[in-house]
Amino acid sequence: MPETMSPSRSLAMAAALFAAGFSLPAVAQSQFELSAGPSWTRDNESTAVIAAAWMPTFRPITNATLRWEIGVLHVRGRDDTRYDLADDVTVGHVGMRYERTDNGLTLGFGVGAQSGHTDALSGDPQFISTAGWRWDRFSLLARHISNASIHQPNDGETMLVAAWRF
Repeated sequence: MPETMSPSRSLAMAAALFAAGFSLPAVAQSQFELSAGPSWTRDNESTAVIAAAWMPTFRPITNATLRWEIGVLHVRGRDDTRYDLADDVTVGHVGMRYERTDNGLTLGFGVGAQSGHTDALSGDPQFISTAGWRWDRFSLLARHISNASIHQPNDGETMLVAAWRF
């Protein structure tokens, strides 16, 4: 029997399609970002994370650019831990990224839905926050994914990623 989609996943997918629809005129201005790095959760349990995002310009602001961020993050599962962290978790998300053009400061926030389940990422929705610096095409970003204690356990994932913009 086919599995039905949860309401929060349906909402996240609808929001992504809505944002993508309004962003279609910006395809010529779009930028694609790939990132990778380590991620940590409780007791410094670490693993690899990779991410990809389409980041078209939403609107230029004085000394800054506001961008859509439509992407996916993949957190590899961990073995040999006393916590339930063995599953791979993939989070699809939509959000906004604020990027200063004068000093490189980058801030972002988004909401997403996940596939997979661990003690660190335990249910929809997931909130993704970003802070870092960008130098031309290269960025160094600190990111955190958490469900804001809507579901327990709620350890979250905190990562430091290097990103390259195409």
